Amino acid sequence: MVKLGNLLVATFGVLLVLNGCLARQSFGVPPQLQNECNLDNLDVLQPSEVIKSEAGRVELWDHNNPQLRCAGVSIARFIIEEGGLYLPTYFSSPKISYVVQGMGIRGVVVPGCAETFMDSQPIEQQQQGQEGEAWGQQGQQRQQGQQGQQGQQGQQGQQGFRDMHQKVEHVRHGDIIAIAPGSAQWVYNTGKQPLIIVALFDIANYQNQLDRSPRSFRLAGSGGQEQQQKGNMLSGFDPKILSQALKIDVRLAQELQNQKDSRGNIVLVKGPFQVARPPLRQKYESETWRHPGPQDNGLEETICSMRTHESIDDPARADVYKPNLGRLTTVNSLTLPILQFLKLSATRGILQGNSMVLPKYNMNANELLYATAGQARIQVVNDNGENVLDKQVQKGQLVVLPQGFAYVIHSQGNNNFEWISFKTNSNAMISALAGRTSALRALPLQVLTNAYQISLEEARKIKFNTLETTLTHASGGQQQYIEQIVEA
Repeated sequence: MVKLGNLLVATFGVLLVLNGCLARQSFGVPPQLQNECNLDNLDVLQPSEVIKSEAGRVELWDHNNPQLRCAGVSIARFIIEEGGLYLPTYFSSPKISYVVQGMGIRGVVVPGCAETFMDSQPIEQQQQGQEGEAWGQQGQQRQQGQQGQQGQQGQQGQQGFRDMHQKVEHVRHGDIIAIAPGSAQWVYNTGKQPLIIVALFDIANYQNQLDRSPRSFRLAGSGGQEQQQKGNMLSGFDPKILSQALKIDVRLAQELQNQKDSRGNIVLVKGPFQVARPPLRQKYESETWRHPGPQDNGLEETICSMRTHESIDDPARADVYKPNLGRLTTVNSLTLPILQFLKLSATRGILQGNSMVLPKYNMNANELLYATAGQARIQVVNDNGENVLDKQVQKGQLVVLPQGFAYVIHSQGNNNFEWISFKTNSNAMISALAGRTSALRALPLQVLTNAYQISLEEARKIKFNTLETTLTHASGGQQQYIEQIVEA
């Protein structure tokens, strides 16, 4: 009986272990990926592939790079030239983007949601301008001269067909954009300079039920001039099936498949680009607009009208602000609720010359830092206390900051530095290693003296010499006074 009881206990223990392993795999950590995070030597990353199109290009970082593969993400930079249209595309993983340069408009197709934007004039009037009035008179004459069904068609012609579509928004430099998997997005450049957008795809996210390879599903266009064999999502269907589904002729159905179209996925718009959209908002939204009051009717809380982008460059929104040093601004699930669903967040940083971000580490997220302007020295330390990265990072370069790895950003001389960080948690948390809220400040003096074999006075200096919490001057050894600290 005793042996039988021991056997049952052992069997139960084995089942618990197996259940734990299966549960880990079910949360998106395949067995072949569990031991791949060899991060003893980090490096600054550059794009490794360029996909060219008629009116722009897409630059891709190698997602098989050990640093990106360990973080479970893929990075891409979209460059849309003036008058360029990025054709509707959806992805199998959540996506968060930052507009580095330029301005434009974008639309997102949320499955199951109704069209809420409608043109105020018939399409024919938009295309013909002044000739629209004559068109309406002709339609009225046709209505008066026809009977029965023909008369009804004439009345319909008089009213015209209005274009109805889902929400269209303006985007511009400084905007964070969040897209759920399966929602197709298109972007049009309305400015006079290239529209540049850098994006992170969380391919290890639980919502991506495929492998850890970034997959784009195009509703139109092709894979580019160099990859013409990659068609859109309609290319694989029988044209007759498409014609029956859309109630169109076979020739038009074949046009939807872009079989002979080599323009790629970013095409040049010929003529005016007319879609119903609201006027461009003011430079920075007011807090009243950002946080609607009690007069709202509840529509704002639905999935179909959920906000998917937020300006992160507004100085008034800074979470940390020091006029002579810089500022940090965070967008997470508290400021953009859709991020709670995507499990992502972002931080915008601007660091002036001869200043630094105090050493810290991410408690519950990997961080992907993309430099948008200037240059700075970044050092990273791993769990063995080894320096695994110590390099100058410049505009356009990418750095992976793994969870728990300590890092510091140091802007030397007159070199200002600006960056955007994407984090793989909707409410990413950090822990500082220096400053007023740091781990060293929280330790008792006796712990410090015994841990580092230093005197009591030296321990006091370690705890209290740095009064800031996040940003500080890079000048060595100079104690700052409390009245100089202007952190929010």
